[in-house]
Amino acid sequence: MTQILQDPQAQVQSQPSLTHYLWVCTTCGSQWVNGKREGVSQGEILLEKLRSQPLNPQLKLKPVACMSGCSHACVIGLAALTKTTYIFGDLDPEKDVDSILKTAELYLTKSDGILPWAERPLKKGVIARIPPIEIE
Repeated sequence: MTQILQDPQAQVQSQPSLTHYLWVCTTCGSQWVNGKREGVSQGEILLEKLRSQPLNPQLKLKPVACMSGCSHACVIGLAALTKTTYIFGDLDPEKDVDSILKTAELYLTKSDGILPWAERPLKKGVIARIPPIEIE
């Protein structure tokens, strides 16, 4: 039997320890020679820059081997159970770290995960806005 939550947002608000993920594609912006990756990718640079910043304990920084956004490197995602997931691309590891972190902080405050354009610091690069998965 399938059980659909009456109010998924109420459950999110009642779970202060809900884990939020900031995914970072580590193969984005890689240099390839004869089918092999060489050197440090732009995604790895972005990941290290994000790791060097203080993070909210509710935000888990998670490297991902590939997010299939190669034409939009660098790619990140923001996700949490019962929230809308966002995928952003065309990010610059030298310029966008502050906007990424401020957008992630805003995401933490949104019970449904929706980040209105006018409110979010990261204005560019939305690749996808994926609706939340219903808990069954």
